[in-house]
Amino acid sequence: MITIDGPAGAGKSTVARELARRLGYRLIDTGALYRGIAWRVREAKADPGDEGALRRLLAGTTIDLRDGAVLVDGRDVTGEIRTPEIGELTSRLSMLAGVREKVTPIQRRLAAAGGAVLEGRDTGSVVCPDAEVKFYLDASPDVRVVRRQRELEARGLPAAPEEVRAEIGRRDRQDRERTLAPLVVPDGAVVIDSTGRSAEEVVRLMLEEVARHGCCTRS
Repeated sequence: MITIDGPAGAGKSTVARELARRLGYRLIDTGALYRGIAWRVREAKADPGDEGALRRLLAGTTIDLRDGAVLVDGRDVTGEIRTPEIGELTSRLSMLAGVREKVTPIQRRLAAAGGAVLEGRDTGSVVCPDAEVKFYLDASPDVRVVRRQRELEARGLPAAPEEVRAEIGRRDRQDRERTLAPLVVPDGAVVIDSTGRSAEEVVRLMLEEVARHGCCTRS
């Protein structure tokens, strides 16, 4: 089991996908589950501030990851959950105990079979604290803004740099200051700064660390 945590724009998704491919592992995007919850809340026009109502809504909601797709009540919403609006709502909802009580067991169930790379913000600190290898990926603020802007543009959602910087700043504050499972460097994690490094260079560093542990071989 390998975990990769870090803030938005650090390059987690790209390197997690490639690392999983190189190792023959499954990729588990834990943040996508929270985004699926945010999509459901938005569709239901539920009040994020009413945790009781949210608990009732989520009690009747199913969410899963299947072959890279995010399924909410059986509907594939993968293409609808990567907007800035969903991202900000996700950060708000991930602070709530009721939401985490819904999502964390699903993440652990998906990881239980082993042979997986988990990517998110609390995979090494909360979801799988006993993972064999844990990474924390970061990058400079300027690099993170550029990467996030390119990601949005690739999805047909252009945004000005100052808007992206503000979005990242809000998400960072919410992720790092929340009481439940804040974004931290997990105990025992290898910290990698991806500033000035290509995705290939980061993956190579990770593969070297995996080999050093001698625990995660190609399946």
